[in-house]
Amino acid sequence: MKVELVRASERDQPILSNLLHLYVHDFSEFLGTTPSEQGLFSYPRLPFYWREAGRAAFLIRAAGSLAGFALTARGSLISGDPEVSDLTEFFVVRGVRRHGVGRAAAHEVFRTAAGVWEVRVIDSNQPARHFWQCVIEEYTRGRFKVEPWTRDDGTDWHAFRFTSYPAA
Repeated sequence: MKVELVRASERDQPILSNLLHLYVHDFSEFLGTTPSEQGLFSYPRLPFYWREAGRAAFLIRAAGSLAGFALTARGSLISGDPEVSDLTEFFVVRGVRRHGVGRAAAHEVFRTAAGVWEVRVIDSNQPARHFWQCVIEEYTRGRFKVEPWTRDDGTDWHAFRFTSYPAA
C-alpha cells in the first residue's frame, strides 16, 4: 500500500481537527479524559502548528485516502534541548492499522529532519510501546535508547531517543 506524508497547510486545520478528535478519543482510554459538553474531544494546541516556528503538521495518506496525521516540534520536553525533533502526536485510523501504514509514515516523518529525535509513549499504552519499539528499532537498525520519564502530572512514560540521518 502506497503511504504518503503530506505537509498540512493551515487550510487543512479542519481536517486535522476532525482526526485529532478521533486520536484524543482513543487516548482517553489511557488518560481518563472525557469529551466536552458538545461531545467532542479537542486539541487546543493545533493552531500553534502554523503560528510557531519549529512546528509542523502532516497528513498521512494510504492508497490515496486520508489515513492519519503526525505533528512534530523542535525542542525536547525531557531535556529542554532546542535541537531535538519531537514527534508530538501521531495517529493512524483503525481501518488501516496493522497494514504497514504507521511504520511507513513514521519512517517518512523521521526523514523530515536530520538529527536527534524523541518519541514519548505513555506506559499504560502497551500496544503503542510495542509499535514504537519495533518501528524505531527497524528505522535505526537497533541504534536507539529508551528511558523511563515521568511527566509533570505524574504519569509514567517511556522516551525513545535516536538519530535520523538525511536521505541519501
